Amino acid sequence: MGVLSLVGLRRRNQWEPPTILDHILSSAMTWLISIFYQLVLLLRGHPFHPPRTKPPVRVVCISDTHDQTVPIPPGDILVHAGDLTNAGTAADIQVQLDWLKAQPHPVKVVVAGNHDSWFDVRSRPHEDIKSGARVDLAGLMYLEGQLTVQEVKGRRIAIFGAPDIPRCGPDSFAFQYTSDTHPWLSKIPPETDILVTHCPPKHHRDINLGCPHLLRELWRVRPRLHVFGHVHAGAGIEAAYWDDFQEAYERLLSRPRRGIWELVIPGRIWLDALHVVYLGIESVLWKWLMSGPGSNHGSLLVNAAQMDAKSGKVKSRAWTIDI
Repeated sequence: MGVLSLVGLRRRNQWEPPTILDHILSSAMTWLISIFYQLVLLLRGHPFHPPRTKPPVRVVCISDTHDQTVPIPPGDILVHAGDLTNAGTAADIQVQLDWLKAQPHPVKVVVAGNHDSWFDVRSRPHEDIKSGARVDLAGLMYLEGQLTVQEVKGRRIAIFGAPDIPRCGPDSFAFQYTSDTHPWLSKIPPETDILVTHCPPKHHRDINLGCPHLLRELWRVRPRLHVFGHVHAGAGIEAAYWDDFQEAYERLLSRPRRGIWELVIPGRIWLDALHVVYLGIESVLWKWLMSGPGSNHGSLLVNAAQMDAKSGKVKSRAWTIDI
């Protein structure tokens, strides 16, 4: 660990939130445009509103509780997006499942995370293989690459869940894939209203650790709500509009990064950045001068990780979304 990390000026590893110095040394232009992007999203407002003629369905989103519990707000659908545990044994998982079962939400959806090793036969703990231990999922909707359609308040809500993540650790981690073996090609049904994955999409609440293949699937399906976790430092909520502005922003973030010199040496990244700024201003003007309030038709991306990136303890930051 370097001196700058010891004094807090740089992060200690890629899973911690980048400091200002990290951003500048990686790509000063990208950092500035990311701030602008968030400002535009704020000015454009909420990406959707529940149907006026139907009752709203409240979705409560959590993830990455890692053997711990948090207060859970009331709602109609409870989603846990993986990493219920640390060790991933059947016994540890069952404790977390029993906690979720005790919640009053009519529909409770669970996907596994890379730490929930029992669910993946390739990574199942030896002690569970030897004992033949099982988990009791009664009362929960466990999804492992499946679609379920639930009747909630007279509405049909299509929910798809999958635990797969890019390889990031030892073989004891569950559901890992390489770039060549990714599972996302046309995997998500187009009728999906709520998508639940453990992995974040690239460039959105992921501190640059998300999956580009999953992002391409999101562009194809455009679910109303995407709930994920895995990258604790990316916890939060972000709108997605699937338009030219977002496409230009993601293209800029995909470019090679050259640190602070991008600001002083004109290059292609300047043109890309100016294009993002132009499209961002245009999108805000179109929203408020031409379309008006309530005109948005986008998605919400929620990194629902409860685990704090540095302390190793959970924070009570469940997200409630009305769809």
